[in-house]
Amino acid sequence: MAIAVAFSDSPEGRNALVYAARAAMQRGEELLVLQIVDDAASPAEPDPTRSAVEAALDEGGVVGTAWELRTAEHSGDRVGALVDLVGDCGAGLFVVGTRRMTPVGKFLLERSLQRLLLEADVPVLVVKEPQ
Repeated sequence: MAIAVAFSDSPEGRNALVYAARAAMQRGEELLVLQIVDDAASPAEPDPTRSAVEAALDEGGVVGTAWELRTAEHSGDRVGALVDLVGDCGAGLFVVGTRRMTPVGKFLLERSLQRLLLEADVPVLVVKEPQ
């Protein structure tokens, strides 16, 4: 099995990446970094993503972690494309990052996170950014 993580170059995305990398190392599983790109994305776009992933892993203290980048295009539905990508990659766990929320925000959850939790066919681990 593998551990998949939704990556975005944000504090929440970097935190989720580091958490997923540590979990993959502990379990001896493959780390899959998932990213959804726009339809108009150029083929050269993964290079900055690879650099950002390496920098986040280095900063998080998980240097030398083996990982694979998987991307998919979306056509208006980023969450649906991400759910499909998670299903296609065969991961046993899906890690996503989120920012800390107020009690009302926790009750309502942001819509994209709520959709991921409901539509993904694998367990979803939500990682909050540290305080």
